[in-house]
Amino acid sequence: MGKLPKISVSVEDRLILHLHEQNHQRDRFLVTNAVTRPGIAEACALHPPNVSRSMRILVSNSTVEEHMRSVRGDSRRQKTWQLTDDGEKIAEKLFKKLGKLKVLIRNRNGELLEVLASNAAYRLESELSLLQILMHALHEGVLTY
Repeated sequence: MGKLPKISVSVEDRLILHLHEQNHQRDRFLVTNAVTRPGIAEACALHPPNVSRSMRILVSNSTVEEHMRSVRGDSRRQKTWQLTDDGEKIAEKLFKKLGKLKVLIRNRNGELLEVLASNAAYRLESELSLLQILMHALHEGVLTY
């Protein structure tokens, strides 16, 4: 086997993928923490100020919209984000592109397998999202099952 595959996912791409995964909350009055600054920061491995900064860029180019919403488990309304229709189209293309990245997984016998990121959750017999697969590969290098 040659060099290990290098995974790199930009901050904006992480945010778009995460919001794509949370699209079921689009236009809801009551949402989960996953579309707030702290929830997005945790899911995308970012510092909260970086989420706000990057979201301003995505809002200015009409990829994302910002709303004030009620958040489950919190008494005050918070700023939340969701993809626009154009943002959703961008997210679908990004999902296909990033799904073609190769990641390493280690099987039960300890053998390293190089698989497409889009197939990794199936091979790992898990319900990990593409973003979770890529973030794990980015930080840990090899996924194990």
